[in-house]
Amino acid sequence: MKIQKFTLLLLFVFCWFSGYSQNNGVSEVSAKGIGVARADALQDALRNAIGQATGVALSSTTQVENFAVISDAIATNQKGYISSYKVTSEGKEGDTYAVNVKALVSMSALKADAQLLYKSIGGVRFLVTYNPEGKTKDELNYYEFAVNRINTYLGKRNYRYVEPNRAKELQREAMNMAEDGSTTPLTFVQQLGLLSNAQFIIFLNNVAVDKKSEAFETRTLSKLTLDLSTYDNCTAEGLGMKHFESDYVNDEGAKTRFELITGQLDENMDDVLNTFNTYVGNWVNNGTPYELRFYQSGTYRDLRTLRDKMKADASFGGDLEIVSAENYTKVNCTFRKKPDELADKLLDLADAIPALKPKNMDVKLIYGRQISFAPQTAKVAELQQAQKLNPDLSADAGSEEAAPAPPKTISKTPAKAPAKKPAAKVVTKKIVKK
Repeated sequence: MKIQKFTLLLLFVFCWFSGYSQNNGVSEVSAKGIGVARADALQDALRNAIGQATGVALSSTTQVENFAVISDAIATNQKGYISSYKVTSEGKEGDTYAVNVKALVSMSALKADAQLLYKSIGGVRFLVTYNPEGKTKDELNYYEFAVNRINTYLGKRNYRYVEPNRAKELQREAMNMAEDGSTTPLTFVQQLGLLSNAQFIIFLNNVAVDKKSEAFETRTLSKLTLDLSTYDNCTAEGLGMKHFESDYVNDEGAKTRFELITGQLDENMDDVLNTFNTYVGNWVNNGTPYELRFYQSGTYRDLRTLRDKMKADASFGGDLEIVSAENYTKVNCTFRKKPDELADKLLDLADAIPALKPKNMDVKLIYGRQISFAPQTAKVAELQQAQKLNPDLSADAGSEEAAPAPPKTISKTPAKAPAKKPAAKVVTKKIVKK
């Protein structure tokens, strides 16, 4: 009987301490990491511990379509969530090093940051693409193979991406829709991202195979060079460029060249994805970046007054930069809540400005973290056409009586770009919120 009472007492104490740990926002997580060296394996184990804890933190959320993005972004900030850890075992596993840890994770901090990202990140989708103009048949095969390999990698990591067939269709549309006739990478990428409703873009700048023959030998050697750029298309921000280059190998035909592409992407895609994860992870401390676009909404002076009201509101931060050209103005900022909450706040601020109130400002389109505003009766052709091609884009692109722009003909070859229009005069002024 005494033994039973003692056992019950131990169980009570164990349960009490377990509850105490959870109630105080701390969870013990066991995880394993793999790396080429011990330090790499340890960092991988701590990242995996945070990833497991993120799953617990978001388990109460009914729809976590961006779980992979949020989990990986949170894991870039290990110092902020792991209060302590203990290595339980370690050793070599073949050519790699393995480390097992037990880590104490601060669940309260992690859950707050994960929920913040969940609310602000929107529907994340990746677009992997390239500009097909001027490419030979062999070059197009290399680019297409690289696109498919990257999409496969994203799929295995549970990241959403634009299906290749849809991306090809949008390539043709983006060529036709470029207003100034430009097919420079930025314009081309921005059009593709908007049409596909993809926030993040991996753009292949160069996939090239260089061949050479050694002196006094009949064999041919080949080397792969691959360059890509990463973008946050919602804010038109370039996140960086990556350059990969293989060694020369004996070329035995197309199979060798595709193997070179596979090898370089398999080796380097973790680094590419980490660019996005680190970028999103920084939103926790710095606020979520937004681009606010205003069409036919007033003068630079009117929008400057709106910007000043944003400066005075603690919800906004970042570089409150105004870029104005003719009837178009944009402002970049950070905000810590959902896009629709930002839109509501902007409309309230606009209604408080005498020059803007009569215009009855409204939201015309929400594309991820890019929100377009215009007077309620205004017709914005480019937004109408974008929404017609992609109904998933939020908000109204114009009034019901507005005549939508005629759809472009989708041909099997990219249309020739029309002559360039003169560039509009751009007024830029930058004020950093202190």
